Amino acid sequence: MEQRHAMGPIVRRARPSDKEPLMSFIKDVWGGHDYIPSVWDEWVRDETDMMYVVELDGVPVGMNRLRFLDDSSAWFEGVRVHPLYRGRGLATLLGENSMDVARRRGVKVFRLTSGSRNKTAHRQIARIGFSEVARFSVYKLGKATPSGSGAEQVGIGALDEAAEMVRGSPEFKAGHGVYWHNWGAAVMTPEVIRRLVEQGAVWRLGGAVAVAGLGSEGRDGWEEVGFIGGEPADAVMLARFILGGRKDAAGRWVFVPQGSPIVHALRTSGFRRHFSNILFERKAAKG
Repeated sequence: MEQRHAMGPIVRRARPSDKEPLMSFIKDVWGGHDYIPSVWDEWVRDETDMMYVVELDGVPVGMNRLRFLDDSSAWFEGVRVHPLYRGRGLATLLGENSMDVARRRGVKVFRLTSGSRNKTAHRQIARIGFSEVARFSVYKLGKATPSGSGAEQVGIGALDEAAEMVRGSPEFKAGHGVYWHNWGAAVMTPEVIRRLVEQGAVWRLGGAVAVAGLGSEGRDGWEEVGFIGGEPADAVMLARFILGGRKDAAGRWVFVPQGSPIVHALRTSGFRRHFSNILFERKAAKG
């Protein structure tokens, strides 16, 4: 699908041949540490999710990706625009195209995230109708320090109890009800919690409950606690148990809504804040 606009830009599906012109400027983003070069080949081959480029005069100068999450929402990510072409509304065109595509698939909710300090991105996000719904801090555990007394994987027989712990926790409310996986955030509806339990992704220890798993980008893999809630001391013990499984993990992350007492508990037990981000959401217009 292509969209033509008065000023000449074209938004279309990404092709393998777009890699070289896009990487020519993306390789310098974030001081040369952008993750896009490591995932490009995987993303362009993906037949489930969708990647788009915006081109001017036949040259790709920007991109984004549209991902469909297990709560039936659409996740927008990977927006990049060549520095020479910023301020021309190209990121907005990419976002509007993704919303159009998602709407045609019946998606009712769109979400994305941005670093808390990226004010330029926040202004562009507001222009396409997204509003802030939650803020998160991402904490990093440097070394694997497994400690496993009392931690248990939730089975289907304990589904109702685990779901009550998740949805009744202050972190569920403060975090807009989402869990994070591969840097995307999906709301934990009852159906989603059931699937997570069936996948073996839900853990508990004492008065704490967590959703955890393995994430990956390109060749890098990491351990992640995408949701944690409940009693802070138990939450720290549970996080340490979950994040002790892989010696070769590229990272060990815990996502916590800002304002949760678990934040202080993590800080005082050796976790370091890696960064903070904002979760934005927009609902599809009715009709």
